[in-house]
Amino acid sequence: MTSTNSADLALQYTQLIEQEDDYVEQLVTCNKLILDAMDIIAKRAGVLHMDTVTQAAYHLHSMEQDLNRKLFKVRLEKSILVNQMSQST
Repeated sequence: MTSTNSADLALQYTQLIEQEDDYVEQLVTCNKLILDAMDIIAKRAGVLHMDTVTQAAYHLHSMEQDLNRKLFKVRLEKSILVNQMSQST
């Protein structure tokens, strides 16, 4: 591989690290929101519209699953890229 390809691989790796960090941060936030929602439900379920509460909780959970899927994809791409980088040296 040429040095340009090595530089491209290094740039791609850096971008994947940034994506990974972003998804991790989003997951932390999403998990905090889920925990806060569960706390609110536990304390105020009697005065809340439960269908709405349930839908909101499921939307948060769906978002968490989507972020985990995206994080997995980035980590997989990163692992494949590391292999390509090691073969280019």
